[in-house]
Order: sequence, then C-alpha cells, then structure tokens
Amino acid sequence: MTILTSHMVPGALSIRTKASLLMFATVSFALLLSTATMIVIQLRTDHATSISRHEQIARIVSANMGAALMFDDKAAAAESLATVANIDDIGWARVYKDSSEPFAAFTASGDAGTMSEVRFPVLVDGAVAGELRMGVHYLGIGEIVQRNALVALLSFAGSLLLALAYARWAIWALFRPVNRLLDALRGIFASGDYSVRLKPERDPELAVIGASFNAMLGEVEARSAALSETAAQLREARDQAEQASVAKSQFLANMSHELRTPLNAIIGYTEVLHEELAEAGLERSVEDVSWIHSSARQLLELINGILDLSKIEAGRMVLDRHEVDVSNVLREVGAMLDPIAAKKRNTLHIQIDPLLKKAFTDSTKLRQCLLNLGSNACKFTENGHVFVHGHADGDELVFSVSDTGIGMTEEQLQRLFQPFMQADASTTRKFGGTGLGLTITWRFAEMLGGRITVESTPGQGSTFTLRIAADLGNEAAGETETRSPALQRSEAVSDESGAKASGARVRPLALIVEDEPSSVQLLTRLVEQAGYDAVSASDGAEGLRMARTDPPDLVLLDILMPKVNGWDVLKAFDEDERLKAIPTVVVTVDDDRRRVFEAGACEHLVKPVNRSELANILKQYSGRDCGAVLIVDDDPATARLWERGVTQMGYETRVVHDGQDALTALAATGFDFVITDLRMPQIDGFELVSAISKMPAAKQPHVIVVTGKVLDDDEAQFLKGKTAVLLSKRGLSPRKLAQSVASEARQRASNHTVEKGQAA
Repeated sequence: MTILTSHMVPGALSIRTKASLLMFATVSFALLLSTATMIVIQLRTDHATSISRHEQIARIVSANMGAALMFDDKAAAAESLATVANIDDIGWARVYKDSSEPFAAFTASGDAGTMSEVRFPVLVDGAVAGELRMGVHYLGIGEIVQRNALVALLSFAGSLLLALAYARWAIWALFRPVNRLLDALRGIFASGDYSVRLKPERDPELAVIGASFNAMLGEVEARSAALSETAAQLREARDQAEQASVAKSQFLANMSHELRTPLNAIIGYTEVLHEELAEAGLERSVEDVSWIHSSARQLLELINGILDLSKIEAGRMVLDRHEVDVSNVLREVGAMLDPIAAKKRNTLHIQIDPLLKKAFTDSTKLRQCLLNLGSNACKFTENGHVFVHGHADGDELVFSVSDTGIGMTEEQLQRLFQPFMQADASTTRKFGGTGLGLTITWRFAEMLGGRITVESTPGQGSTFTLRIAADLGNEAAGETETRSPALQRSEAVSDESGAKASGARVRPLALIVEDEPSSVQLLTRLVEQAGYDAVSASDGAEGLRMARTDPPDLVLLDILMPKVNGWDVLKAFDEDERLKAIPTVVVTVDDDRRRVFEAGACEHLVKPVNRSELANILKQYSGRDCGAVLIVDDDPATARLWERGVTQMGYETRVVHDGQDALTALAATGFDFVITDLRMPQIDGFELVSAISKMPAAKQPHVIVVTGKVLDDDEAQFLKGKTAVLLSKRGLSPRKLAQSVASEARQRASNHTVEKGQAA
C-alpha cells in the first residue's frame, strides 16, 4: 500500500517532518521573543539610569553654579559647566539667568548623537537663581542591538542548536511506537499474510489503534478467504461457460452442416424438378414444387441468421475494413429493396446527400444492416412509402430508414432488439420472420463503431436511425480481403493444362469430393448438364488419390469431410505442382471465404449452391484460353493469387511488383493483357495506364485495373477509355478475375473478326 512506503508524494510533507518543523518554529519564535523582550528591558533600564545620572550631575553643577550667578561671574559659570566635558552622553550645557540668552555655555567636542534637552533649576538659599539646560543623548534600540549583536547572535545560535537537538530527540521519542506499528504493517502487506497481528503497545492511545487494526486484519483475512473461494468458483464457472460456448459453436457448426446438407439437396432438386415439370406443362406440380422451394429458402434464412448471431456472440465475426463509396452502397440497397417494396405496393425513396462520398468501413455489414432495416420497413408497410436517407455528420455516417407502416408502442420498442423477438405474437403470425434481423443489425452497428435508435408511433410508422463511424482505421485502405501463400507457377503445369484442353479428353472431367450422397448426385447431375464427365470421391484421401491418378479439369470440393477434410486437400493441392493448376471450387456450408482463398481455391460457393453461378463456373473452365498476361501488384501474396487464377485458364503469366518493372517488361515482351493495381511505389497504376495508352495500337495490351481504392470523379474520368475493365479488389475471387480476362479476350477476338470482315 502506498501509505506504507517511504516515498512521499511530490509536494507533500510527512507528519514526522511537519512535527519537526513545528517544534523548530516554536522554539525559534520563543527565542526571538525572549531576545526582543531583553532588548526592550535593557532599553527601559538604560533610559531610567541615564535620567537618574543626569539629575545627579545637574544637582552638582547647579550647586557650583549658584555663586557664579550671584556675582555675575561668567568665567566661573563656564568653568562649572565644563565639568561635564568627560561625560559622553552630554553634548552641551548652558545656564540662563533672567534672559533668553545663555549666561554661560559649554559644547562638547565630537558628535554625541541626537540630543534631548533637559532642564534643571539653579537654587541659591532655596530661591531660583537661574536655569541649567543640558543636551543629553539616550541609547535607542538600534544602538543597543548593535552593541550586543555578537553576544545575541552567539546566544541565539547556541539556543537554536539546542532546540534542534531537542526536537530530534522529542520526535524520536514521540514516533518510536508509531515506527514500530509502521514496520509491522509493512511486513504484513509485503508478505500478504493477514494472520499476523500487531504487538500491543504500552501507550493507551496507540494500544487502541493496534487493537483496531488487528480487528481489521481479522476481517480482511476472513473476506480474503471468501473472495479466494468466490474467485475459484468464478474461474470454474468461466471455464464451464467457455467450454459451453465452444460446444455451442461446435454444435451450431455441426447442425449447420447437417441442416444445410439436406437443404442443399432439397433446393437443388426442387429447382431441377421445377424446370422439368415446367417443360412437361404440369402447372399444379410446378406450384407445389415452388412452395417447397420457398419453404426451404425460408429455413435456410433462419439457419443463416442463427449462425451469424452465434458468430457474433462467440467473437468470431470479423470486420473487413476497406475504402467504400457509401453512395454506391445506398444505390445497391435501393436496387435490392425495389422488388421487396413492390410486393406490398410501397413506394421506395432513396435519398443520398451529395456530400456523402467515401468511408473506411465494412461495406458488407453496412449493406446487410440497411437491407435488414429496409426490408423490415417494406414488410410492415402496405400501400405506403419507405424512405432511406444517408448523410455525413462529422466523423459519423448517419442512415435513417422511415416508413408509413403499422408503427410500434413503447412496450414493443423495449423488446425490439432481443433475439427471436418481434413486436408481439400477432405480428409474427401476420408478417412472419424469425426476429433475428434487428438483433444482428444491432450487433453489426456496434461492430461498425455505432448504434441504432428508433422512434415509432402506432399507426403512423417508424424511423430507424443507424449511426456508424466513418473511419474504422487500423488497416490500410485498398487492401484486399484475401491473402494467399506465395505460389510458384510451373510452366510445365501450364503446358500440361494446355495440352489437356487441346484434345486429351472429349469432354472435360470434374472431380466431386463430397461425403453426402445427395449432394454428390445433385452436383453430378449439374456438371453433366454443363457438358462434363463426373467422378466422385467420398472423402479427402480418396479425392487426392483420384486427382493424382487422373488429374481432372475441375475439382468441386467440400470442406467438412471425414478422414481428410477439405483444408488438408487444398494444402496438398498447393504443395503438388501437377495439381496446383487445377481450378478448385469449394462448395461447402462454411462461409469463411477469406480462408478458402488463402488456401488456394479459385472460387467459393456456400450451400445451397446457386445453380446459375455454378453453371457459369463450369462453362468457364470447360475449355482453356491462351495469351500472355502481365500482373502488376506491390503485394506479392495478392499478385500470386491473381497469377494462379489466370494461369488456370491457360494463360501465360508474368508477375512484377511496381510500375517501373512493368514498363520494362512491356518494352521487352508483348502482352495481351495487363492486370494492375493503382496504389504502388515509384510509378503507380495511373502513370502505368497513361504510359500504356501512349503505346502503338498494335502493341498496346488491354488493361484491367484491380484496386481497393474508391475513385473520385477525376480519377474515374482519367481511366475511362484507357482501361478495358475496372474491378474492385474486395471479395474478388481468382476465378472472377480470370473470367474478366477471358471475356475481354473473346470480345477482342470478336472485334478482330468483324474488322477483318469489313476489310474484306
């Protein structure tokens, strides 16, 4: 404890020091007072003595002066006055006889100081014959002090030394029992042993203090024991809670797999049945299948909401901070809400403040918050209006979502953001929903550095206001969400892939690595419809063996599998030069997109699979393209990630890490495409694009910009016409980048064919 340390707080004095100073000051004051008293007494004594002596001298002089006055003998009178010449404190003497002029006078040589006049009568036979006047000097305080200064100083110094010695002894005697108490307290607090007790003191007051402190120690000891026991119980409860949280998360993950797997089959097969029944003209059956599909989608939405909430509670929901054009996010939200509003015949109004530009936040979570609030407003409003407004307010972004719907009471507002809660049971029955949307939105708002407030009037509508931080900070803008390990491209693999695409197989081969039979059958059906031959493996070990025996053109890989899981398969693919060039699409219930790309997959699909998206992927990898691509990015991991995706499409690739190296490579070798970032050292992307635009048309490659930077109007205008494609880094998969390259290649080939035809 700080009160027991020997170190004093700066600016403070200890009681011991204060007592010493007080005693020293008291003694000093007493000494000064006694010295002053002695001086005053001496002054008064000297003054009284001088008066008595002067009277005596005056009587003697007067007695000798009588005859001189009687006989008018001035010489005799002067001689009588001269008798005071040897008296130091008499400066002059005069005798007067019946006139204002002195009869005789005497003045001493030298300066006797300030003179005071004293008068004495001259008597002759009892009658006054004249008057004797003398100028006398009385000692003042200054003279007395000056005469006695040395003695007084030595006396004062000696007394002061004696006072200091006495003060030290008195303090030592006074604080000796206190020191014993302090030493005992220091020992107790240093050891932490509260069972120690202070020894009793003979001083009755200190004895009371010691007894009280011993009683306090006993109370502290008892409470410390109770706290230790409580802390142990809390630690045990915490460990149990953590284990329960882990168990819950594991349970939810397992349940997610178990629920999504049959849902994947249900949704997939209902889509297939819907197409086949529609072709057969069985409208009633088509309607029934549509209801099944809709119900499965609702169940999937519930599962996704529960998983999101569990991730937030477990602290596993992470932010993807990046530069965001907020006005674009609002426009996207408006496009998504339009069909929802139309179902209830509502009019949607999207209002964007012109000053609302860039922010540094997680656009996905912001978009989900606005979608949840907007869809709720549309759901609880009919034939009305829904307003979504966004503006900047200092360091915050403010979004308000208002509606003219049913509104809420104060009681309903109190439980609005609780999980699985809606306004009341009748609301759930009439409007449906799980009650998780607003809870997740509330948690996302907190993650985004903000909060949600709501105002509502029954029958008039509600207004939800979302405030978030405009800058979440800590991570540099423009960084892509994905990061892969350093990948080394093998020319031999590219050559092998090109050879395989050129005719080694009549139909491309897809390897499906999945342990769920229904998913295997559905994926097999889909890949065969896309023109692939399909083979399947029920676990990762079998999938690796089959891939090494007969490398496929495409791999569809689940993550959660027995024996060897999907992560291990991706790792093995990355370490095998023959398998690294095979496009691997992860199809799983796990939504960890970042980790999937880091592990080397070219695309990530969450079950239930979107059939059209899978069909596009299958179509993209059913053949191989050719051409030369230069990849320019200052982040080696990102550059290798793009390199792998483009190489898997059959292109020859080269990677450089700044604009200067890119210009050198372009001067030495021809390239069909340049994929470049904008933020780079030395020569950045803008300068590189400008230099490429000045190259001869015959040698000028097509430029694809991949950046995390939100462009302002001037930057966008500069790039317009100089670039073929502008892509956002955020969420960009290697497969989508390769698709953009292939699409531009086909467009370029088509334009070339048209030009040749026109020339002919």
